[in-house]
Amino acid sequence: MNYTNEIGVFTRVTAAQTGLINVGVSTLPMALLGMYVGSCGSGATAPTVQIWQGQVTGATTIIGPTTLARNSYTRMPAYCSGGASVWVSGVDTPDLTIYWNPLG
Repeated sequence: MNYTNEIGVFTRVTAAQTGLINVGVSTLPMALLGMYVGSCGSGATAPTVQIWQGQVTGATTIIGPTTLARNSYTRMPAYCSGGASVWVSGVDTPDLTIYWNPLG
């Protein structure tokens, strides 16, 4: 398989939080590609993640709330016309890498 279109920029999430995925270009369109969940700390459960289109939580939901398996990559192709926001909870030390590409 050819995943060359999935080589993009990334946003690291290392604390339970709500925030913008595409920091610095938060209002521009983006293509969400997927998310890698690391180990999330010794003995930790998997994180719960929710992603919304736009800069405000509670806007159009892309995923969530969803519990993602540790040490795995999940493809989640989505077009976000006004950027995207993420919410992470359920673990003390999340280890997420969200892959996306700017479109504007």
